Amino acid sequence: MYYIAERGNTSDESQFLQHIATKATDYREDIMTIAEQLEAKGIQLGEQKGRQEGLQEGEKLASLKIARHMLDSGLTRTAVKQFTGLSGHDLDDLTR
Repeated sequence: MYYIAERGNTSDESQFLQHIATKATDYREDIMTIAEQLEAKGIQLGEQKGRQEGLQEGEKLASLKIARHMLDSGLTRTAVKQFTGLSGHDLDDLTR
């Protein structure tokens, strides 16, 4: 039972675990604990991904702001691309 819960694969984890918990009343608390662990792990992974995406978005916005100032100060597009890591397309968007 534990092996199936740990290593198994299903399209609907929640329904699978609820079905197992209903059928195996002696292990109901253990199975629900596993379900809670899976839920917590999913939440944690989602939060980590959200933080990472937020950091990337913030870095991109900061680079765009710096690039705008560099271009306004007369630096060449080549220099701005080199220093900021932005693409030519990103710089085109700034000048529109």
